[in-house]
Amino acid sequence: MLNILRYILLILVFTYSAYSQENNFCGTEIPSQQWENIFSSLINDFKKTHEQNSSQQFTEYTIPVIFHVIHSGQSVGTFPNILQAQISSQVTVLNQDYAGTGFNCNTYPVNAFIQWAINQNLPAVNRDSLGRVKIANINIKFCLAEKDTSGNTLPEPGIERINLNSRGWVNPNTFAVPADLRSYFDGTIKPQSIWDVRKYLNIWISDKNASMPFTGFSTLPPLSTLPGISGAGEGTDSTDGIWSYSSAVGSAFIFPGGVYASPNVRGRTITHEAGHYLGLRHIWADGSCLTDYCADTPPAFTSNTGFPVYPLNPGSCSSPANSPNGEMFMNYMDYSADPAKYMFTYDQAVRMQTAMLNSPYRNQLGTHGLCVAVLGINSEGNSIPEGYLLMQNYPNPFNPVTEISFSMPGTENINLRIYNSLGREIAVLLNSTIEAGYHTVNWNAAKEPSGVYYYVLSTDKISISRKMVLIK
Repeated sequence: MLNILRYILLILVFTYSAYSQENNFCGTEIPSQQWENIFSSLINDFKKTHEQNSSQQFTEYTIPVIFHVIHSGQSVGTFPNILQAQISSQVTVLNQDYAGTGFNCNTYPVNAFIQWAINQNLPAVNRDSLGRVKIANINIKFCLAEKDTSGNTLPEPGIERINLNSRGWVNPNTFAVPADLRSYFDGTIKPQSIWDVRKYLNIWISDKNASMPFTGFSTLPPLSTLPGISGAGEGTDSTDGIWSYSSAVGSAFIFPGGVYASPNVRGRTITHEAGHYLGLRHIWADGSCLTDYCADTPPAFTSNTGFPVYPLNPGSCSSPANSPNGEMFMNYMDYSADPAKYMFTYDQAVRMQTAMLNSPYRNQLGTHGLCVAVLGINSEGNSIPEGYLLMQNYPNPFNPVTEISFSMPGTENINLRIYNSLGREIAVLLNSTIEAGYHTVNWNAAKEPSGVYYYVLSTDKISISRKMVLIK
């Protein structure tokens, strides 16, 4: 009997461990009603401007990011002092997710939330060509900062490694109570390490206590600098930004060589927290069937975890009724496992665009020349004009040499460059006049970390880009 009880206990412990590692529980504070009222007014103004000019597109923003890697003397590559490539894969995830092209977005059911869209009389802008609530392109990009606060070039783009022992800090893994961890970061670590919040998105990553239930938390965008306006959870000039558990950073799919809490980690913890940073609420609104103030997200009875199947819990909420389509567990603002989430909606995009336009800690981001523009990540499908052979590389994935081949219909000036996943140029393979015919060029990436890279061929007539993967 004792052995049976021990066996059951082991099963429960294992189940809890796997469950906790595969879900992104969040410690972001619930915004005040005063904050929401101000934000709603700004959103209405934003919508009116866009309605008056129906051809107006979302403004494109690029947010410089600095990761403060908190460790206690471990060598680079040893948890929690994780590799640059793992951090770079996180930025790739952010750019894909916020462009509406994130991992598993192609699994969106063909009938997803069509009836919800009809019942709510959603405008065409909220729906895709099939009539579903559409997966939105937020038009917000992220890049690793290349310069520090003094204008010096960072040895590792977007990374500041901090040995907590040299600062006299307590190791974050000593805090088992969520409020204590958040209080220590807000009161000690953040004020002593934060970079200008009007120039950078600050992300702190560290170890955590095994009993800590969440893997990330964020501040909300402040909507005014006037005294008495700030409320619960809003960022200040000494606290604004995101904290994440180091093992929830990056993607085991993009960079398998990282240190992850689970093989299912796809970087959606920081995607989720960046949503809060830009003004989004949880999909269930931290209650039962409450509103997240987005008309195109059905209400949910509570948070969802694991790997749900569509439709999930139809009829769980009645005002408005989410039957027959159920709850939007694939939304980044739920707690579903990373691979199960792959979308923001149009109304969520409007909230984030409104925050970027109006928040005093958001509306100057990307205007200080701290990193290069992000290379478009949706360029793999661009067509090739007649006479040009499909550009390709082999092998792919590769280590460390790959051969890039292409064919030209005539003599042209050719520019062939390599970019990393952040859009940073790292090699120029060709910059000369090339005669008609078939050509090959080798690239040796022995000095580069594992990850996703892009090769871009440009002439006076075309510009073609393709993706390749380096695995060491």
